[in-house]
Amino acid sequence: MSAFDRKNYFYPDLPQGYQISQLYHPIVGEGEVLVELSPGVARLVRIERIHLEQDAGKSIHDIDPNLSFVDYNRTGVALMEIVSRPDLRGPEEAAAYVTKLRQILRYLGTCDGDMEKGNLRADVNVSVRKPVPAISAPAARSRT
Repeated sequence: MSAFDRKNYFYPDLPQGYQISQLYHPIVGEGEVLVELSPGVARLVRIERIHLEQDAGKSIHDIDPNLSFVDYNRTGVALMEIVSRPDLRGPEEAAAYVTKLRQILRYLGTCDGDMEKGNLRADVNVSVRKPVPAISAPAARSRT
């Protein structure tokens, strides 16, 4: 089943005030990508979904220190969005994951992966929080 939904929200680079998206019925469900970090070391990154949606515009903040601009040239163009689970633990892992995704997408012919032209973009969230010290087993039991 494939269905598109109207996702309403205000954002300066979304002139129509809503986005057509496969929000509730994505074209692809769960999956995973095995990312090699170094020889013999790999991370499994879980894919939550892959869906199609309209692209928004592009906000530009680096031309003028006091103004922001919006480029509407790509607004409404279809894009494929890959949403992964929070399995990445640092910038090196995020870079390796995007590199692996680019390789897969280029092999399948679904994307040329030309990041300079905006044909592959990544919004990567990596925690910068200091690691929480591990709690010893006896202390953990006493808290319950």
